[in-house]
Amino acid sequence: MKQSIIIVILIGLGTMGCFYNEPVPSDQNVWPVAMPSDFGMNEELLLTMDSVISISPNSGISSIVIVKEGHLVFEKYYNGTDRRSLFGLSGISSSLVNAALGRAIDLGLIASVDDSLFKYIPEYAQEFEDSPIKKNITFEHLMAMKSGLSWREFSGGFDDLLSDTDYIIQSEDWVEYLLSKPLEALPGTRYSFNSAMAMLIAAAIENVYGDSFKNFMVKEALNTIDVKDVEIERIGDNENVAWGISMTTLDLTKIGYLYLEKGDWFGRQVLDQNYVESSSAIQTHVDFNNDFGWMWWRYAEDNFFLSFLSENDTFFAGGIGNERLYIVPHLELVVAVTGVQIEGNFSLSAPLVFRDYILGSLR
Repeated sequence: MKQSIIIVILIGLGTMGCFYNEPVPSDQNVWPVAMPSDFGMNEELLLTMDSVISISPNSGISSIVIVKEGHLVFEKYYNGTDRRSLFGLSGISSSLVNAALGRAIDLGLIASVDDSLFKYIPEYAQEFEDSPIKKNITFEHLMAMKSGLSWREFSGGFDDLLSDTDYIIQSEDWVEYLLSKPLEALPGTRYSFNSAMAMLIAAAIENVYGDSFKNFMVKEALNTIDVKDVEIERIGDNENVAWGISMTTLDLTKIGYLYLEKGDWFGRQVLDQNYVESSSAIQTHVDFNNDFGWMWWRYAEDNFFLSFLSENDTFFAGGIGNERLYIVPHLELVVAVTGVQIEGNFSLSAPLVFRDYILGSLR
């Protein structure tokens, strides 16, 4: 009888090892570990996902972490990475700035999302005096991508011009570069994606905090959810908060879980609930695939992904590669994916892995 029990336990441990890298580190105490099937997930499909990624040398997927109903059900790393590896988050960085702004408002450093940016960066007064309408740009406008400032996010196209993201990293003062851009629309009236809006928010927070944005984010925001190991790319005197933040995938998942719980971290309200709900709500219709909140993306009503979901409440952050952070409230699901986009392996992109394997495992 004892031998039978031991065999059953060993089989169970062996199966669990398929969903976690061996050996499983003991330094994760946020969520209890469970089997995916405990929460209705098709383990065979998840094992297929793991195998496909593992045998594809150029899959572009570096890690996947899944938290379902408050339990860690999947955590795998690929291409020589592990739980301690820091991954560049690309465009997800802006969503972390959204969290930092929410924390700054909660601490009374910034009055509200409706406050004017102009009040918080007086050292750039000349840029506002040259175009006084810019004084009407609020923090909400920055997060909703409605500043009205001229911006070219990507290079290429018929004219093959460099993008503003190319030019800004060559400039000495990134905030000055942004504020020197002419207005193409009145603030708050037109959506135009501009990842560098995060830089203006960070500049305001630095001024009122009296220290670097990184120190504010780590000490005042991320420490509250046990995230300590964060890097921000520096170029000259500029912190690249728009697409240059790096952290572990497990820590990224904590950000997602905080938003899933509407700012509550196991009984402590780290971010105001209304702020989180407004950030993740649809603020702007972008195109037939996507809508936009405050530095978070939403699915538009015609997006094919919705055929895998019973409710359209998913919100997510993403980068130009395979970096994604998905929050699905009605499924109590958080999924973090890191990686890079590899040409020729689009079938293994983070969005399709999320849709076909992870959401597919819940159908």
